Amino acid sequence: MVNKYIFSFSLITSLFFINIIDVKAQTDTSQQKDLWDNQIYIGNKVTFGSGTWRYAAELQTRLKDDFQQLDNWFVEFTASNLLSDKFEIVYDFRASIKPTMVEYRPGIGLLYKNYDNALKFTNQTKIQVDLGNHGEIATAFRNVMFFNRKINDNITATLVAGFIYRWQEDWNGFQYVRVGPGISYTFDEQHRLNFSYFIGMENGNYPDTYWRGIPMIQLVIDISKNDKFDYTPARYLDF
Repeated sequence: MVNKYIFSFSLITSLFFINIIDVKAQTDTSQQKDLWDNQIYIGNKVTFGSGTWRYAAELQTRLKDDFQQLDNWFVEFTASNLLSDKFEIVYDFRASIKPTMVEYRPGIGLLYKNYDNALKFTNQTKIQVDLGNHGEIATAFRNVMFFNRKINDNITATLVAGFIYRWQEDWNGFQYVRVGPGISYTFDEQHRLNFSYFIGMENGNYPDTYWRGIPMIQLVIDISKNDKFDYTPARYLDF
């Protein structure tokens, strides 16, 4: 079962890098510099729950233009219903503060989990609606795959690949495709630090394809104490 998802992961990454090569072949050197940007995502996430419900709240800040300008900061709340050892339904709500607008994003997703020895696989499928305070409305579908491999009691290695397809009034298409590795360091039962680096392709209602280098740093604090879950919650990043 996991091998099937490894194939899917390889397919997404192959198409991603083929697209990179194609864009570079059609773009001169001066344009390439304008189409690349270094961004950074920094977040602090608190989780808690027990039984079949797990809750999380995250405050995250995103910088763009080589870390010099605020892209947005947001607060996100999620509630996961642990249906079984394989599936979770996730309800979430995000409020993003941007320089020119405020955006509200309700969403619902399905998580599929599969464990094969030391390799843990999670697939996130999600529908979201983006509601701008100036009347803008867009709908998006995302699918992201996560491969986590435990190195030792403290360190877990991660590979991530996923996309977001968006529908809006003046444009629709694959808006984001992101691929990257990561490392998760567990200090104790309550504290975990995640570090990932994504290479991202961004499209939209503009003629060029843009590329992003995105380090993501996230501190996760679990305040559940001795509360226990009926099933092991999925480990994933909601980028």
